[in-house]
Formats: sequence, C-alpha cells, structure tokens
Amino acid sequence: MAIIETAPRWHYWLHAGTAWFESFAQHFTSPDIHMWPEDSADVPPAWFAWSSHHLDDVGTPQELVDRSASLKAVFDGALYIALGPDYHPPNLQNLTAEKPIDKSWELGLPYPGDVRVDPFSKKQIRKRVAKWRTPLEDPVARMIFLARYDDLVCAILKYTGVQGLTYMTLYAYRDWMKSGGWNDDRIAKEAGWSKAQLNDFTNTANNPAYLGPFCRHGGVGPLPKRPVTLADAEGPMRTALGKFILERATISVLAAKWAALAA
Repeated sequence: MAIIETAPRWHYWLHAGTAWFESFAQHFTSPDIHMWPEDSADVPPAWFAWSSHHLDDVGTPQELVDRSASLKAVFDGALYIALGPDYHPPNLQNLTAEKPIDKSWELGLPYPGDVRVDPFSKKQIRKRVAKWRTPLEDPVARMIFLARYDDLVCAILKYTGVQGLTYMTLYAYRDWMKSGGWNDDRIAKEAGWSKAQLNDFTNTANNPAYLGPFCRHGGVGPLPKRPVTLADAEGPMRTALGKFILERATISVLAAKWAALAA
C-alpha cells in the first residue's frame, strides 16, 4: 500500500549557482535528502529547499545544527566522488520550520555544527518510504543510502564533504580501501594505474618538500622523483573508490534493504 508523505520538519535554502545543479536538484530522488524548487516566477528556479526527515526527531537546536552539518557533509562527499572537482558545494541558508511551534528555533542557532555526529536518525532509517524515492538508480543517492548501513562508507563521504578533493583526501581513500579488504594491487588495477604509478602518487602525497602546506606530513626532504599532480591523481583515485563503494553496496545487499522499506 502506498504511503502518504508528510513534509519534513525543517528545510534550508540553497542557491543552485549552475544550470547543472538546477537540473540535478529537480530530478534527484532519495529517501534521505529531499529537494524542491522555490515557488517563484524564475525559470529555471534559482533557489531550492534542502531537507531530510532525518532532522525530524532532533530534540535541541544543537542537535539540529549538528545533524544538519553531518548530513550535508555526507551529501557533499557523495557529489564530490561522483563529479570530481567540478562540484562546488552550495551553502545551506535560512533554516525554515514547517510548523509554527518550531519557529523559535530559526534564529540564533549554535553554528557551526559538529560533523562528527551520526547524520542519520535511528528512527527514520526504519520507516517505510515512497517507492518512487528509490536511491538505487542514482550514484549519489545510492552512496548516501549505503552510508546508513556502512560506517566505513559514511566516514568516507563525510571526510570528503568536509575536506574536498585534496591530496590528503585521496591518500585517505587508499587507507579506507585497504581497511576494507583491498590491497595496493587491487587499488592500482581499479584506478587504471600500474603499481609504480600508485607508488608515485603515495610518494607525492607524503612529500612536504613538494606539497608544502598541502602535505599530510611535516618535515623536509628531497622532492619526489616522479611527482603526480592533483589533477592527474583525483580521477583515478575516485574511479577506484567508486568501484570499491559499489562492491560494498553489493555485499550489503542494498537492493534488498531498499525493497524492505519501499512502499
């Protein structure tokens, strides 16, 4: 039996900024993130509401900003992984309460939120969801939905959303893939690199003489023999990570988890 959807308790506003994001926001379906255009005469719309039922059961303003920040980091991380450096995260603005009883929370919120908290509501992840909100067809929605059940993927998305696509982020991808059972041979293969090319990347990411303040280590030392630019590294490392996450979605039987919730 189809369910009757209710409006989320809260929503923010974000500015689309690009034609691509306008199209993405209008067609994005997800059980975790809801977006809809403002009611205006602008065509295409410039502003979109950004919301989630995961925010419905927060009990204090601090919980609201913390969970919002954490969920937005997961959202941004999924988009960074899917799109690469072409993605520029829009800011959440102008919190709006759906019900008059919550209006007093709209001003004076204790920003910034703590992204370390759980982005998902333990209550919400058990609720039935309208089946048209399937997350399985869109890679961004699928990654976010998988993060409900996979702490490692949740950590990857959140880290990426906060840090962006830096050398440190890409090296962290290697760490996470290895902790998830892949070795350097598998990572290099899925990245389309030789083992030597992966070593060149790790040597670059660990070299303060080459990267300066963008290095994950301090100290001094010789320059890497074959430095790998960030532009040359991010595509292969994102490709490998995307395959790693897809494999984890298969192992997690994500389609069955969605079938149990879809109504």
